[in-house]
Amino acid sequence: MNNPTWNALAREAAIAAEHFGAGATIVGKANYAHHAHYGQAFFSLSTGIERGAKLALAVNHALNNEGSFPDAKVLRSFGHKLSDLLAAVNLLGKNMGLPSSELMPNSIIHVGIVSVLTEFADNVTRYYNLDFVMGSVHKNAQGDPIASWYELVTLPILEKHLTARSKEKIERNARQISALMEPITLVSHTSETGEHLSSVYDSSVRTGLTEFVNPLVRMYVLQIARFYSHVMSALTYDAYEKRMDFIPHLSEFFAIYNNEDSYLKSRKIWSIY
Repeated sequence: MNNPTWNALAREAAIAAEHFGAGATIVGKANYAHHAHYGQAFFSLSTGIERGAKLALAVNHALNNEGSFPDAKVLRSFGHKLSDLLAAVNLLGKNMGLPSSELMPNSIIHVGIVSVLTEFADNVTRYYNLDFVMGSVHKNAQGDPIASWYELVTLPILEKHLTARSKEKIERNARQISALMEPITLVSHTSETGEHLSSVYDSSVRTGLTEFVNPLVRMYVLQIARFYSHVMSALTYDAYEKRMDFIPHLSEFFAIYNNEDSYLKSRKIWSIY
């Protein structure tokens, strides 16, 4: 459409939605040997959450103020506080009549995701490694964002979903691999929480746990994206009802996330294109 406002909103929606997909894809690859994937995922997910929220709030303002968008200071006042932005969008969803099942999920796992990403987005832990070597780690920081993610997201997921049978299978496989490889293998890795992994067995157990948990991590992350899809659908419908054709069908950009948990868990690569 040859409408600058429509084009700007459509591009912003695409940016936000695609960052969710990139973050979900990358976080599903992260492990103790590939630390950089955590940082990549944090950048993408925090960007998707922030830009999607600010887009939703701006469009909602226009829908309720005869097409007038808010002053830039209104959105800037949120800064990069993802937790505040999500709370504002959740309230927006409630006010638009979304059922509780379509509002922001608030399990301890989702709270952990938002907590880690909020500190990362707000520059509290974004440069943790450089801050650490320079002795300038933020005094109120949770700590290393990778360690925080493991403690606040990964461990709660394992506690909830890892059965005794699955744990035993992972440990049995690790024992078998260790028996074959230990005599001829030198291992030296650092876990997400900073421990030195120096044995084949310990590394194999951590690998098995990661392979088990990563699809679930991806699912919980994408449940937040699914919440956005519900909000964007409500905004799209409201725009249609009010005949504000300068607002694109925002729901189309987030439609891929409006799927069941089983699909969010099983699909490894995510993109709106």
